[in-house]
Amino acid sequence: MSEPPVTVGLPAPPRPTEAQQSAGVRTALAGNLNRRRLARGWSLRELSTATGVSKGLLSQIERAEANPTVDVLVRIADVLGTSCTDLLRQPLLRPEIVRAASLDEPEDETSVNLLFSGHEQGRIEIYRTRLHPHAQSQVSSHGADSVEYVLVMSGQVTLVVNDVPHLLEAGDTARFSGLSSHYYTTEDSPAVTHTIVGYPRD
Repeated sequence: MSEPPVTVGLPAPPRPTEAQQSAGVRTALAGNLNRRRLARGWSLRELSTATGVSKGLLSQIERAEANPTVDVLVRIADVLGTSCTDLLRQPLLRPEIVRAASLDEPEDETSVNLLFSGHEQGRIEIYRTRLHPHAQSQVSSHGADSVEYVLVMSGQVTLVVNDVPHLLEAGDTARFSGLSSHYYTTEDSPAVTHTIVGYPRD
């Protein structure tokens, strides 16, 4: 069953336990290491030779069964041309939505609200999209570690991520994993959105 989106202004979902957080970090590391190793066309043996880390430990890391030391992570990251932060980055498992109504915007003064802070550190693409009534955008997926941000400028849109719909009003903002299959739809009125897709630096 899909988890509900994280929504600013509503009670936060229960915090994961330490064991769940640890498992999540190991799982993220396993996937990130495996993807980067395969992108270079290396076997575990070749990565072991390049890093000085045993093949057995590397295999355990890729199966999310090991808790490598910082020294091991640094050696692996250096050989793969990345950082420990990138190796440990966890994907967005569900959309995070900021409701316009929850923002602190007094009418008699200028206000600035930080919507999201990201660390893609790579290429970005910025889009403005106008959707006509009863329209559906193309189903998209932008690849591993990409993040999509959307701001609804006018109208209403339904953001559908992995077949789960999320209704967004004018002024609402959301971000989600660009790897997820997603699209936008409208009902009786048109809508305008601005979207940013961020890609990590590999």
